[in-house]
Amino acid sequence: MIPERFVTEYPERCGQLLDMLESPARDADLLGSFALLVASAAFTIPFGRMVEKAHPLGPPEDALYKAVDSLKKLSFADSPFWGGAKPGFFRYAKIVTDPEDSIGWLNERGEHPLESMEVKDAKIVLRLIRNGLAHGNVVYLDEDGYETAGKRMVYLAFLSRHDSGNGFRVAIFDEDSFLVFLKGWIGWLQAFPLERQLALAEAAE
Repeated sequence: MIPERFVTEYPERCGQLLDMLESPARDADLLGSFALLVASAAFTIPFGRMVEKAHPLGPPEDALYKAVDSLKKLSFADSPFWGGAKPGFFRYAKIVTDPEDSIGWLNERGEHPLESMEVKDAKIVLRLIRNGLAHGNVVYLDEDGYETAGKRMVYLAFLSRHDSGNGFRVAIFDEDSFLVFLKGWIGWLQAFPLERQLALAEAAE
């Protein structure tokens, strides 16, 4: 069925698929890859429609656009799709070393991102995740935070070049926490009423 409102109904349908397929993905020990599959659809596609004013399919809805923009006033930890969910693992850092060498990842204080306690606003983190997904800047990390072939994946890392051109932003979740984020994101989108219906109702008054 064609959705009346793609930007919220499509993620909702992705959420239904997530609920249907999460258990098989866990049983197959493919939770991280499953989370990326869901995120590429349920997050990347609607996010683009929400924030790009020159989108070829029309400008974003005002309420959603303003809600995303207002997230720059909140840390990611306090965002409505993360802080209200459940405790989970998340780290943000700006690394100034070679992004291809995860063992050598260090921030400006000489810390590996897993040790970093840097705080960043939620809007920047969302854009970071979007850019990482859209450009394939996603790294599977083991329990030590390194990309070691053959070891079990514990963390998902998303990278995006820093606005200054110096270094890369990186956001790291464990696989369960990234699913928590996706579920919170999908639920958050459903809280916004359809603006076209509201406009029609106001015109009829």
